Formats: sequence, C-alpha cells, structure tokens
Amino acid sequence: MPNGRITVAPNIARDKMVLSVVIDGGDPISAVLAAPKVDELIEKIGFARAAMNDRSISEQSPMTVLEFTVVNPEWRASADIALGGNQADSVAIALRHSSYGWLSFVLPDKEANALGRWLVENTDTE
Repeated sequence: MPNGRITVAPNIARDKMVLSVVIDGGDPISAVLAAPKVDELIEKIGFARAAMNDRSISEQSPMTVLEFTVVNPEWRASADIALGGNQADSVAIALRHSSYGWLSFVLPDKEANALGRWLVENTDTE
C-alpha cells in the first residue's frame, strides 16, 4: 500500500477549502472546493465510513469518544416528519456540529422516549 499524506485547510480568503494529497513523496495533487463540494465530500466520506466495520463504543477509550465533542450544540426537533411504513411513529432531531454542520437523526418513539427518560434522570433540573 502506498504511503500518503492528506492536508486540508481553508484558502487565504477563507471562502474555499484546499485539499492536497501527496503519495510516496510525489508531487501534490490539489483541489480547491467551494462549500457545496465540501458538503458533498463530507457526505461521501460519511457513507464510506458507515460501511466500515467498527468497534463498539464500549471498546473505545473515553478520549476517542470525546475527540469531536461539541459543547451545547444548537438543536432542532420535530414530531411532524413525513415517514411511512415501520418508521411512521418517529421523531426527528437535528444537532449542529461545528465542523460537520447539521446532523439529523430519526428516532422511533420507543427510542425517543428512552432517550428522554435517560436525559431527565441524568441531568440536574434545578
């Protein structure tokens, strides 16, 4: 397998991202991407990542879990989502990650209730 290095940084104007790849000490291959293409790249990487085998969260160290933590993210929720079939009784919640943008999740009512109970039981309501 070739050795490589990937760098990602905003351009000088901070309106685009510069993605560079160097393989085996060769010349860099670069692309300058505007926000919509960056979003597309993140989505494609996300799909590829989701397809990978993964250790369960209990097997990972706490620092691994907290690496990309966002404290007090913006969030939106809706019980009025348009899903059919097995997911008709569901709620949608979106959390805003400072690096990845809005991440949306659909929780079946049973899971939403369990999450709500856990949050109430594990937070200080004073």
